[in-house]
Amino acid sequence: MKFKAEVQSSRGLTKENLVFLAQKLFNSTSSHLEDYSSTTVSWSQFNRENLPGRNYTFWQWFDGVMEVLKKHLKPHWNDGAILGFVNKQQAHDLLINKPDGTFLLRFSDSEIGGITIAWKFDSPERMFWNLMPFTTRDFSIRSLADRLGDLSYLIYVFPDRPKDEVFSKYYTPVPCESTPGSTAP
Repeated sequence: MKFKAEVQSSRGLTKENLVFLAQKLFNSTSSHLEDYSSTTVSWSQFNRENLPGRNYTFWQWFDGVMEVLKKHLKPHWNDGAILGFVNKQQAHDLLINKPDGTFLLRFSDSEIGGITIAWKFDSPERMFWNLMPFTTRDFSIRSLADRLGDLSYLIYVFPDRPKDEVFSKYYTPVPCESTPGSTAP
């Protein structure tokens, strides 16, 4: 409820989202929400101690997620186009049996307030690809929808929704060029 209010969104956090956040906060691999129900979080753990292998705290990471959602990604979050709270391995596990060109959007582990694209494209080099994260700075230049529209190899939004069906309503219209000597209506 608090998340929905903070992000000003109609979509809240799912049980899977909460499990992911608990795993991140407690550096755990348990995928059962019940395992975390009696666990307490200290203020230091939440806001002072860096996450393992990172130079930022859980709160800094989560606040970055909320900010980028609120400023640039709210419609896509509300539409369910952003899976969000999955790590790189979980993304690969979700994509493994999907057709080439299937992608998902997840919050970056390495960049505060970043969102990255993971997609499946089986090639001799590898099967899964991950784009460098986009941040608020990137989205203030060009929207997520327009960036996705530029990437023709991304075809389906996980699990199986055609990309243009999901994002075309957010594409920036291309201005029509008038023919020399003609007048626009």
